[in-house]
Amino acid sequence: MAKTTHGTAVSLIVIWTLLQVRSALSKADKEYEIPSFRANWFKASEFCSSIGMQLVTITSRDENDAVARFVQGSDKFSDVASSFWIGGNDLAEEGTFSWMPNGRLVRYANWSPGEPNNTEDKEHCMQLVYIPRFEQRWTWNDNECRTNHMYFICESKPRDCVEQLKG
Repeated sequence: MAKTTHGTAVSLIVIWTLLQVRSALSKADKEYEIPSFRANWFKASEFCSSIGMQLVTITSRDENDAVARFVQGSDKFSDVASSFWIGGNDLAEEGTFSWMPNGRLVRYANWSPGEPNNTEDKEHCMQLVYIPRFEQRWTWNDNECRTNHMYFICESKPRDCVEQLKG
């Protein structure tokens, strides 16, 4: 009898652990993609949406680091200089940055020194930059949305509650 109870308890612990791991992955993990062309911020956002994704949002140091690791592992990364559009902007109100995909205010920020600076009152869209010679290592910069063409990072859209219940 003791063997059966012990075996059942171990089985339940294993099942519970697997469910917890699966749950954590589905809540925290995002899938990223860097398309093979450069675009302005608006076209980048449009393209991500067309493939069922969105421009990346970064809400913590851990997420910033995860995106940086992903970019470093891609063929779009250059250790001399790399810049990628991300999903934030201050188009609605100068100086108040929000994440375009969900409208939430940017609470966690990782701006490069002196940024955002809205040079010539034209810089409203956010980019992730790695330019060591300027001491920018996976920090953020505001840049002109329409005129600059650069690579961009799409992320999987968060699943809504109905999809999570079905999954």
